[in-house]
Amino acid sequence: MRSYGIYKVKEMYQPFIIGRERLLYDLLKEDEQKNNCMPEVHYLCDRLEEKMIDEAIIANLGEGFTSIESRNGEYKLTHPVKGSIHISLSSYSLNVFCDGSRMLDLDLFVALSGAADRFFAVMDGYGEWGWLKPVKTTDFRAYEEATYL
Repeated sequence: MRSYGIYKVKEMYQPFIIGRERLLYDLLKEDEQKNNCMPEVHYLCDRLEEKMIDEAIIANLGEGFTSIESRNGEYKLTHPVKGSIHISLSSYSLNVFCDGSRMLDLDLFVALSGAADRFFAVMDGYGEWGWLKPVKTTDFRAYEEATYL
């Protein structure tokens, strides 16, 4: 079984975090160990809206799973071949448990990144982390030219 903490980084801080993902990972991992109560995470991450998460999961994953249960910010999705996903929603994170194929993880990541492009995942116990959707970087040459003019 694989477990993830998934956070939505605030838009204004995303450019600062790019290239410093390891620092964000260390902070989020510590936050998970303290049960989502660190003020730094509240500062860097957006509160998760249940409606947006609900739409992303139900609309984007609904057709591919044989069973979807939703109750009070918790979801359980089951696929006969891939396995099951259990998701619980807290104020600043999604706590995800995938039991089965890694395709479950990818299905969820695609569904969430379709709803917003600033989701960052931390995989507990494996030291893995990353953006659910690749980050687009700015053209630094244009920035340098503008600074030196």
